[in-house]
Amino acid sequence: MNRVWVLVKCSCGNSFGARKVAIATCPRCGSSGSGKTLREFHSTEQLAEAVAASNLPRQISQEVESRTAAEESRRSVVAEVTRGGPEAIKRIMRQSTGSDGTLTLKSLSRELGKEGIDEPSAEQILGQAELGGVLIRASAESWSWL
Repeated sequence: MNRVWVLVKCSCGNSFGARKVAIATCPRCGSSGSGKTLREFHSTEQLAEAVAASNLPRQISQEVESRTAAEESRRSVVAEVTRGGPEAIKRIMRQSTGSDGTLTLKSLSRELGKEGIDEPSAEQILGQAELGGVLIRASAESWSWL
């Protein structure tokens, strides 16, 4: 059986959820029948999110939306880098390379941090590049491209 849930806005300003077939009673003021149905949902999870969003003050709602958008953007960048795999790591390594052509552990760690990449670590990347013949150690903490 597929249940339908509704988002109801009471005349007192409170939003709440109810089953579509039930008489909706506001949990804040107790009135029933004075609410306006705004939307229908087929899952309680979606209804819960809609109720929470509807009851947030506008300024807080805008702040939450802004932070959520920033986090989603950061996640999409991380996902894009992950999808890129070895090519993305090479791009980050090149961005980390100084004008003198050397790559340092510090600069690579910094760029990985900017991209939000924790794994593989800078040490792991440099070790693999050294083993693969892509880089050669120039000093204790710097490498040159081959």
